[in-house]
Amino acid sequence: MKITKVLAMCLVALSAMARTSSLQATETTVRIVAQSGGYTLMRNGQPFFIKGAGGGPKYLNEAVAAGANSIREWSPDEEGLQRVRGAGITALVWLTLGIPRQGFNYLDSAAVQQQLEKTVAVVRRLKSNPAVLIWALGNEVELGATDEQRVAAWKALEQLAQALKHEDPEHPVIVVLAGAGKNKLRELDGYCPSLDAVGINTYGGIVGLPESIEAQGFRRPYVVTEFGPRGHWEVAKTAWGMPIEDTSSQKAALIVKGYEHAIAHQPQCLGSYVFLWGQKQEKTQTWYGLFLEDGSHVAGVDTMQYLWTGKWPAHRAPVIDGSIVATAQDADGQRAQGIFKPSTRITCSIKTSDPDNDPITVTWEVRPDVANNASQGGDFEPSAAPIWGAVEQQNGQSAVIRIPRNAGDYRIFAYARNQYRGAATANLPIEVK
Repeated sequence: MKITKVLAMCLVALSAMARTSSLQATETTVRIVAQSGGYTLMRNGQPFFIKGAGGGPKYLNEAVAAGANSIREWSPDEEGLQRVRGAGITALVWLTLGIPRQGFNYLDSAAVQQQLEKTVAVVRRLKSNPAVLIWALGNEVELGATDEQRVAAWKALEQLAQALKHEDPEHPVIVVLAGAGKNKLRELDGYCPSLDAVGINTYGGIVGLPESIEAQGFRRPYVVTEFGPRGHWEVAKTAWGMPIEDTSSQKAALIVKGYEHAIAHQPQCLGSYVFLWGQKQEKTQTWYGLFLEDGSHVAGVDTMQYLWTGKWPAHRAPVIDGSIVATAQDADGQRAQGIFKPSTRITCSIKTSDPDNDPITVTWEVRPDVANNASQGGDFEPSAAPIWGAVEQQNGQSAVIRIPRNAGDYRIFAYARNQYRGAATANLPIEVK
C-alpha cells in the first residue's frame, strides 16, 4: 500500500511537471517597446528584429538556411504553424479579411460582425502556438476601395484590433497596407488607434518610404510586410502598353538599396518580409518570385542571405547584364522596335556572367504575354504556357526564335542557370502584327 501511494504521488508530481513544462513551451510574449527614439520588438524579453520571407511552406528550409527568423504565414492553421515552429522560426499570421474590390461590403454591419467573430475564433484557436509573432489584419483591403468603403474598413479594423487584443494580449496586432501613400497613415492614426503597428507593402516606392512616413507625421512603428522588385505599375511600358520587367539582377540591386534605406537603419522599423519567397504567376511567371518553376533561385535569395547574415553563399546566382537584344534576320520582318511580322525568324542574345565563374547554361522560351490583365493586389492569374517549337536554335547566350504566326502580344524569356540551382532571368515583350 505504501509503495502504491508513493507511486501515485510520483505520478501526480510528474503530471504537474509535464503540464508546467508544456505551459512554458507555449508561453510566448511579444511586445513593442519604445526605446532610444524608436521601437524594438521584444519576444520573450529579448530584442527580435524581423528577418522575414513572405511565401508558402515549399521553401521554408531554404529561408532558415539563408538566415530568416520569420515567415509570413498565408494560410493560418495549426498544421502550418507547427511546421513553422518545427523550423525554429516565427510567423506573421495573416488573418484573411473581406476585400471591397472583391465584393465585400464594409457598410454591411451584419457581414462586418460575422467577420469579426470568425477572426476572433481563429486567434483563439492559434494564439497558444509559440510560432505566432504578430497578427496581421487582412492584406491591402483598401486597395481599389471607394473613399466610403475605405473609411468603413478602417472603422471595422479598429473594432477587430480591440477584440483581438482582448482575446490575446500577448501578441501585437497590425494591418497590412498597399503602400504608405495617399495619407493612409494619417487616416489610420485617426481611425485605428488600437493598432500596435502598421504593415506596409512597398516595391519601387521603398526608396522613398521613410520620407513618406515622415511627411504624414506617422510616429508609430512599422513592418515592411512586402518588398522586392519594382511593381508592374511602376515601370515603363512598351508602345503597345505592356509593362517592361526588370532583370533578376536589377531586382536584386533594388532589394539591397531598399533594405538599407527603409529597413535596416530606421528606428521605427521592426523588420521586414521579402516578397515572394516562392514562385507565382503575376503579370509574368518571373516578376515577383525569388524561385522559378523548376525550383532554382535568383539573386534575390543570395542578397537576402547577405543582408540577414552578413555573408554571401559559397556559390551565387548568375548575373544578367542589360536586356535581351532581338533582331529580325530579314530586315523586312521588323516593323519597329519590338514589333515584328508574323512568322519572322529573329536572333536573340543576352550577356551573362557568374560571380564565382561557375559554368552557365542559357535557355530560351516564348510565351503569350498576359501582363496587361486587370488583376490587382496579387489576385489569382492563370499562367501562360511556353509556345512549343518557337525556339529553333539555342547556342550559349544567343538563340534563333521563330515569331508566332498569329498576331498578338508575346514575351521572350531568357534563363541563365548554374549547377548550384542559381538562376538569372530576363524577358522582352514583343508584338506581332
